[in-house]
Amino acid sequence: MITRRQIRIKAMQALYAHQLTGDNPAEVFKNNLQETYDILRDTDKKGQTDGDSGFLMRLFYDTITHEREFDKMIENRAQNWELGRMATIDRIIMHQALFEILYQDQIPIKVSINEYLDIAKEFSTPKSSQFINGILDTIQLSLKEEGKIIKTGRGLIENSPTSGNNEKETK
Repeated sequence: MITRRQIRIKAMQALYAHQLTGDNPAEVFKNNLQETYDILRDTDKKGQTDGDSGFLMRLFYDTITHEREFDKMIENRAQNWELGRMATIDRIIMHQALFEILYQDQIPIKVSINEYLDIAKEFSTPKSSQFINGILDTIQLSLKEEGKIIKTGRGLIENSPTSGNNEKETK
């Protein structure tokens, strides 16, 4: 079974390959994600269009489609930082998180941010997760104030219990 975290990582790696090579997105998808997509499609429920295979495809293609929009958001919030000076992997991670925040209405904002912070800790520099967290937090707060984030279902969940506060309740 392939987890959502693994899907996010595989998409990040393919987006990185796309950034470095400049190859056609369809070619990058075919070379880097097709096998995973096929496995996910086979495990999705029959006729399901919003399963993990669809998530992988949208995460890859829509992140590319909205790259300029996301770059503008990042540039407007990253004081004293030019996009060209940011690590490519950090920008890709922020792009993916912004895609989920804005265009995946079933995924809570905190889940998206936390997932990508963990990915940054694994794949980027030691300080990247703090940098990414600061940028994403200011962007999502601004987007909320502007009414641009629309979440439904599970995506509406704002606060998750912390393990320390509810330890007794879950035993």
